[in-house]
Amino acid sequence: MRKSNIILNVIAIACFTAVGCTSHTKYEAPPSLKESAGKTGGAHAKFNNYFLEQNAYADFKVTLPEHPAAKSALFKNDIEVYKETRKFKDTKMWTDAKKYADYSPENMCLYFSEAAGVELSKEKTPWTYYLIGKLSGDAISGGTRLAKKNYNRMRPYVYFKDRTCSTKEDDDAHIKSGAYPSGHTAYGELIGLVLSEILPQRQNEIITAAHQYGYYRVICGFHWASDIEAGRKAAAYVNARLHADPEFLHAVQMAKKELNKK
Repeated sequence: MRKSNIILNVIAIACFTAVGCTSHTKYEAPPSLKESAGKTGGAHAKFNNYFLEQNAYADFKVTLPEHPAAKSALFKNDIEVYKETRKFKDTKMWTDAKKYADYSPENMCLYFSEAAGVELSKEKTPWTYYLIGKLSGDAISGGTRLAKKNYNRMRPYVYFKDRTCSTKEDDDAHIKSGAYPSGHTAYGELIGLVLSEILPQRQNEIITAAHQYGYYRVICGFHWASDIEAGRKAAAYVNARLHADPEFLHAVQMAKKELNKK
């Protein structure tokens, strides 16, 4: 009996250390992402990739203040910022704002590659790609969607009877979706926070890129400046909650190994 136990112990140790054991290798390749609909948002966009269910996150009424009132100083600032950013129309900034409105994992990897100092893609950095793709639902469904529905704030291009940097179809899809807080900003900022943790040596570049991503939404005309600030706050709370989730923490560790060996 004692000899059998020794043999079993040896087998168990070998299983944890060998590459071929299921308990060790089940996370070696990331799971596949689910197909998502609506790559630029809108009232009916579905987010099928996330680490946590929406009800796992703090109530937005606790984490986020109400948007600026119509006659407040903050709303006057929103109007001034919006008018000032109209000067970017038909510039490279305008074109980039349109290009990166697509928050598919492919496009988000493309956007953050320069800041990360490494090409991010499904083929070259599969765990980072998976992590970025999974965060979309957490940032938007977990961080901003319920608040959008509750406040139903009018978007600036609707307020001014204007057009955005996007297509008419995209404009029409966002008319009733609510501006506050910005889901794009929450998603970009959340990616920035996570990538900064993975690549602390590139944190300045990554944080700058994340802030710029949110600012693009003001330039494009979809959001007020205060929507962007609220989106950043939402990302911070979502990031904190994710750090209590084992699946998320594992994905971060795998992405660290992947990116820091390059």
